[in-house]
Amino acid sequence: MNYMYVLSGVSFAGKSVLARQISEAKHIEIIDPDDIAHEKGLGLHGEFLSDAVWHVIHHEAENRARSLLYAGKSIVYDTTAFNKEQRDHLRKIASASGATPIVIIVSIAREEAFKRWQENNISKQRSVVHIEDFQMCTDAFTFPGDDEKYLVYHAREDISSWIANNLP
Repeated sequence: MNYMYVLSGVSFAGKSVLARQISEAKHIEIIDPDDIAHEKGLGLHGEFLSDAVWHVIHHEAENRARSLLYAGKSIVYDTTAFNKEQRDHLRKIASASGATPIVIIVSIAREEAFKRWQENNISKQRSVVHIEDFQMCTDAFTFPGDDEKYLVYHAREDISSWIANNLP
């Protein structure tokens, strides 16, 4: 059986850190729209990317995901997926490709995410995220309701133990 682990949460919640750990533990590929943007030379210096540009980037990420899933491979899909509509869209991609979708909400207090964003603007450990992109994601994020199936990873939990105890 193959899986599409869909990471959902605000910027700087720790999704990419969790994605790398899942990838290593399960020996699977990560699909990250941010990486695709960077491959295209976009968003490397914190510039704002329009909705139209993000649409093209997400379309390419979804096509890469479909290709791997149709080939019977599991993947980690590292994205914000900040509302039910986006999470359901990714669930449908997984299911239509013969994979089982597993949505993982990476939970963090908004204040902690903002603190991490500020620290990154100084350290530049990862690409700079434009403040408007950060605010849009944090303002638009909706935690799943009872009508969604999902797991929750809380920032700062022991990642290895969480993966071992929660993921097939």
